[in-house]
Amino acid sequence: MPTIGYKELDKKLRMMGMAAGGKALRSAAMTSMLPALKATQAAAPVGNPPYFYGPGSKTGGKYFVSKDPYPVKTYKGNLRTPGYASRNISRKSLISRDKRTVVVMLAPRKEAFYAINFYEFGTSRNPARPWFEPAFAASIPDVDSRFRTQLKRLIDKAAKA
Repeated sequence: MPTIGYKELDKKLRMMGMAAGGKALRSAAMTSMLPALKATQAAAPVGNPPYFYGPGSKTGGKYFVSKDPYPVKTYKGNLRTPGYASRNISRKSLISRDKRTVVVMLAPRKEAFYAINFYEFGTSRNPARPWFEPAFAASIPDVDSRFRTQLKRLIDKAAKA
């Protein structure tokens, strides 16, 4: 499949009209960010499991039993278990009023702020252990090629209709 530049895609979007072009642009942008989402979720830090279902536990193995200093809860009261940061990475899209520019944000949700603040950037006592930026940077070529093909497919589909 021949590659198409962004200028040619912009020209085709203008020909389609603002509403159809904006919908196609947002859909292509969200779909193209899937490899970056998967890569960052896979690279997210996962703590050691502080919970166990032991038969020798006080609850008879029915409930989580924790070792100190767990259980840790978020500021909203949700239980933060290992893999919480990975499960809370999300993407969100914003489109401009003229329907020609789309922004897709990829980040941990507010309750998993520690994954960026404490792991990615480090603290005064712990060194930085970057995971988000390297995983995202490695997925950029795949995101770019996927965006081009997805947008071209959506534009061709809308042009035929």
